[in-house]
Amino acid sequence: MDRPAAVVEGVLKEELARLQSAEKSYLREIRRLPKGSLQKKRIKGIPYAYLVFRKEKVVIRKYLGRPSESELKQLKGKIQLRQKYEKLLRALRRNQKRISQMIYGYRRSS
Repeated sequence: MDRPAAVVEGVLKEELARLQSAEKSYLREIRRLPKGSLQKKRIKGIPYAYLVFRKEKVVIRKYLGRPSESELKQLKGKIQLRQKYEKLLRALRRNQKRISQMIYGYRRSS
């Protein structure tokens, strides 16, 4: 292999390692944040909050009680942060696949 190709391959392998490290970091953050979406119901004029998410094929509605507006805002922020990390993780995995294909060819993907 000629020198420039070896240099490019080395850079790609470093980038792949960086992406794998970032993937672990994103997964760790995603695991600690709440999954699903926030749903509010009004029963007899009183607002109640639920966290709604899927567990396999079943939709789960977790009762949160009557949290304050600041608690709801904080929970909503955490849910949005999780969604942001999930979106970044999808893009990261696409990049990993692309770089892996550049290094190893189209037959092998990690």
